[in-house]
Amino acid sequence: MSLQPPNGIPNAAPAPKSGTDHHLRQLSPLLVWAVVFADIGTSIYYVPGILYAEPAVRDLAPFFVATALLGFVLLASKYTEICWRNPDGGGVVTIASQAFSPTWGAFGGLLICVDYFLTAAISSVSGLQYLGSVFPVLSEHVVWFAIAVLAVLALVNIIGIRESATLSLFMAVLALVVDIVVIVVVFVSATPEQWAQVRHTATLAKDIDLSTFLIGFGGAWLAFSGLESISQLSPAMRLPIKRTAARGMTLVVATILLTVPVLTLFAISLLTPEIKTNESERFLSELAFVGGGTPIKLAVVVSASALLLFAANTAIIGCYHVFMALSERHFMPSGILRRSRRFRTPHIAILIATVMPMVVVVMTRGEMKLLGDLYAFGLLGAFVLSSAGLDMVRWREGKRGWTFWLGLFTTLLVYVAWMVNLFHKKDATIFGVFTVGVGMLLAVGTHQKWFTDWLYQLKFFRTRVENRIEEHAEGLELSDKVELLSLSQAEAIAPLYPSGTLVAMRSHNPQLLSEAIARERGRGGSNVYALFVEERTGLFVGTDVPEIDREAADALNQAAKVAEREGFNLIPICTVSYNAVEGIVRAADSLGVSAVMVGVSSRSAIYHLLRGHVVSGLTKRLPNSVRLFLIS
Repeated sequence: MSLQPPNGIPNAAPAPKSGTDHHLRQLSPLLVWAVVFADIGTSIYYVPGILYAEPAVRDLAPFFVATALLGFVLLASKYTEICWRNPDGGGVVTIASQAFSPTWGAFGGLLICVDYFLTAAISSVSGLQYLGSVFPVLSEHVVWFAIAVLAVLALVNIIGIRESATLSLFMAVLALVVDIVVIVVVFVSATPEQWAQVRHTATLAKDIDLSTFLIGFGGAWLAFSGLESISQLSPAMRLPIKRTAARGMTLVVATILLTVPVLTLFAISLLTPEIKTNESERFLSELAFVGGGTPIKLAVVVSASALLLFAANTAIIGCYHVFMALSERHFMPSGILRRSRRFRTPHIAILIATVMPMVVVVMTRGEMKLLGDLYAFGLLGAFVLSSAGLDMVRWREGKRGWTFWLGLFTTLLVYVAWMVNLFHKKDATIFGVFTVGVGMLLAVGTHQKWFTDWLYQLKFFRTRVENRIEEHAEGLELSDKVELLSLSQAEAIAPLYPSGTLVAMRSHNPQLLSEAIARERGRGGSNVYALFVEERTGLFVGTDVPEIDREAADALNQAAKVAEREGFNLIPICTVSYNAVEGIVRAADSLGVSAVMVGVSSRSAIYHLLRGHVVSGLTKRLPNSVRLFLIS
């Protein structure tokens, strides 16, 4: 799309690359910690129970979690490097593509999608199991309630839930505080007999054999699922990314070391065999009851269920972003990129990202042990590919120091854990191989155009393709009529084409534009700024160039004609933001306008709850020197 200004306005200075859009990089180290800990911190709620259910592990679970901590710390440092090497995000997809080939990147993307499927499934089921300790009906029908929860998450993501980093911070701090409270009350209330049991549990590992060690070591990595989410956040991290990622990851590692091994040891040591067998889905709340009674148990139930359901939603967001990345690389059908006309969210990708976890929940009947086994396939596979990919990149750069060899050792640790799970957990291996195999067949077939010629022989498909081509051609013609400026370009020409009025547009609104022209004419001006904000919802917001939809392009095109008839210059501006209010306020400040005009929205209260109320936000954030006009 042309970036020439309308009506003979001279070229502005080139816009900066999207990767340098500082307004999208709102994540400080503390917020990076919050987002990652809100994901990885959920593992403590179900991993001790899953490990205990493994016959070869049982009371050895604390030992195996402790042994896997070394690999976790080493892998965490590599994910920090992956962040600053790939400031536009992509995680395993990007690093595997750089190190090996785009096909390996697609393979890594499918592995992480399997991980996200299981994250959404296991988090929704586990969250309901914790609530079930207070409301038993939820545990009795956990499969159907989990499906209902996932369906609601699909709906709110299609509408476009604004899952802010601030909310993640609140959730992470709540979970951390409750975890520490549980540790403290158990520490204070434990009897000498209980401390003796803790010491006994800590010494059980002295006589284990190699086979038991490998099984436990491979299974304990489940305690650190969610670590990979930091690599998806780099597009939103404050600059310099290297420092932000390092500090954020340091906080993650510190809080995990502080909580996970201690809580696992206390739960395995102090809960009775009957509780550990019958209540394996909610070890932490049972431990809280032992140490602090019902009030502490309720605190755990509330924080655990909230954080787990939050993690399920984060997994859905991460999954559909991977789908879109693979589609942009031509490894998935372009239809996955289609956005809802009303909400501008990728509804097809969101539906796939939620239907698959539903299928998993039904297949496993919500059994946590089986879900945990399935989880390990995609999790460890993505870990291996990310770690090995970074090793390859370092090798090509000629780095042969201790960092390289330590990284290679990290890859070996994760590879051993993955291989053990592949051979020991056959159901997970079959599920993973089938899912990723089907996905790779679709990905490679789409990329190599294997299916195109065959499908084109079908009359129904050929007719739809021809219609889409015609629509695309019309869209190109329309885009030639609407010449957009980035906000930086508009700011550069503002001294030449000043205006005191900014119109925020989503669709054609003649009354809104007429009021703006009337106001500007009264001021003696001849220019009006028209702003379109491409909102990017969810935590995994990217900084890629916005693609204006046909409805908005048509609105700006008609607005330009109206302005031209009135003898005015309409200056159409397009910007990207994680929040429409932020985008409008930033534009008003950059352009130095004295008034912002918006149309009165007829959207529902639910829509405003999920996406934010623009008018309310502008009322609070616009400076006193800028007037806000609402036009019905």
